[in-house]
Amino acid sequence: MFLKKLSLMFAALLSVAAYARADFSMRWAEVDVALEANGMARVSYVVRWHAQNAQLHGFYFEGYQERPTFDTASAYAEDGNGHPYKLAINQLSPDKTDIVLADGQAFSDGDITYFFSYTADLQKSGNVTLTMAGDKKLAVFDWSPTQWSDALEHMTVVVHLPIPMTSPQADPQFLKSIDFMTEKYVNERYKIDYPAWKNPAGQNMLTVRFHKDNPESRHHMQLQFYMNSSPFTLNTMAGGLSGKVQPGYKLAPENHMLNRYFPGGYLGQMDLNRSQILQLGALIAFTFFVIPLFIMIHKQRSMLVAREGADAVRWEGTEWVAPKLQVGTFRQNGKVCSTLTPLEAAVLLDMPAAQVTALIIGSLEAQGLLRVVSDPPLKVERIGNALSKDPYENHLLSEIGPSGEVAQETMAHLMPAIAAGLEQKMWDCDVEATKDYYRKQADATSSQPEQQAYTNSSLYYWGGYHCWLRNSYTNLYARQYSIGQNIQSTVPDMGKGLTALRASSVCYSGAFAACHDACHSACHDACHSACHSACHSACHGACHGACVSSGH
Repeated sequence: MFLKKLSLMFAALLSVAAYARADFSMRWAEVDVALEANGMARVSYVVRWHAQNAQLHGFYFEGYQERPTFDTASAYAEDGNGHPYKLAINQLSPDKTDIVLADGQAFSDGDITYFFSYTADLQKSGNVTLTMAGDKKLAVFDWSPTQWSDALEHMTVVVHLPIPMTSPQADPQFLKSIDFMTEKYVNERYKIDYPAWKNPAGQNMLTVRFHKDNPESRHHMQLQFYMNSSPFTLNTMAGGLSGKVQPGYKLAPENHMLNRYFPGGYLGQMDLNRSQILQLGALIAFTFFVIPLFIMIHKQRSMLVAREGADAVRWEGTEWVAPKLQVGTFRQNGKVCSTLTPLEAAVLLDMPAAQVTALIIGSLEAQGLLRVVSDPPLKVERIGNALSKDPYENHLLSEIGPSGEVAQETMAHLMPAIAAGLEQKMWDCDVEATKDYYRKQADATSSQPEQQAYTNSSLYYWGGYHCWLRNSYTNLYARQYSIGQNIQSTVPDMGKGLTALRASSVCYSGAFAACHDACHSACHDACHSACHSACHSACHGACHGACVSSGH
């Protein structure tokens, strides 16, 4: 009896300990901004969370300046086993959105990645506008993603610009020719490189990537850079405190006016527009000029001291100096990433999504996990409940419907899911050198007997890549090529690689961000306290100095 009670007490203690360890936190965040010439943008978030014995439903997404229109239909989440979840997005206010797993679902253990995106007019919010640097007209991008309450493993922002390039890579000469410049603090805080990117028409376009490892809690990743205005069709211009702009342009809104004088600094983050700055200036003028002047009339000997004290605490400058061009990269020339899986290598080689899907179906069929019932139309039947060792294959396997059809959304989401794993391995590697490495690996597989390749998952994929690269399909792969062609005929965009697929209507790549309810209040209180302390200290110092200097 005593042993039974002891065992029950021990089990209860284990339950309490497990509950005490229950927790969830965010691992990393990645943002993709596709900017158009008129200032409209599609902003996509990818956020990975980790849960441990917790019921993770979702979070609040807030702290953005723009007014987003969310793409609720395409938002989804995916766990580490490739199982997808639908998301419910409810905008609670213009500044706050609730993002949760749909139908009351919850996630308890492991990693789960959320994807969502929205469109917004960044010119209307003042994040993209024109500015003058002497007699030169520049476009300015001054935007930051939302801040997170957790410290992260990394934070990345990729900005696609409507600026065509003559070559896949941006070199210093090209950046200088388009007057591309960043604020000094951006170069000091973040790693910057320029990955190759093509628009749906196949034209090379300028892309800038900003990356930070281990950002602290509530890190403010403000990105501010400039470029020649000719590719843009903007109709607003920053006017400064004077509020004057060139004829033909409207005055751009500036909700963080002090950022002009303290870019990237604490004061630059204060939510103060032109009107509030003028009011604050009037208060400062009264505090630091009128009161000292009254004192100086009565205490002539303290006049110079009081005036110097007032000048010393003046907060704003009168001149803006254009930032200097700085180009940085963290890719290592010649470094090859040799740890890619076959499917990640397919995405790197920009293999058409339809052919990648067809090869996955062939691999699952070879493993005895499904069989092809008909093609066309493509219908498959799952055999048993076993899973593949490859999480990407499981992504497709888990989405086979009762009718045997593979949904278009499943095929479209598969490529970005593979690309997410690829990006984590390729940060500091040479893209072209790595491509050459895997092309040679595919060619080396061509000498293997076809039946041996069919029974070996890795050899099977490399053999398929060799056929695609050489446009010559053997008996083993002719059937998979036909399946891929039929998929492409049903969904034409699936005939593209990831580079073009991400810009098409069939594919969605995004994610989201989260903030706790207290985030906005905490930031507001901190800013208010700092401003109040600065004003109080400066005023007290000027007045006290004048009185003491006069001998009182």
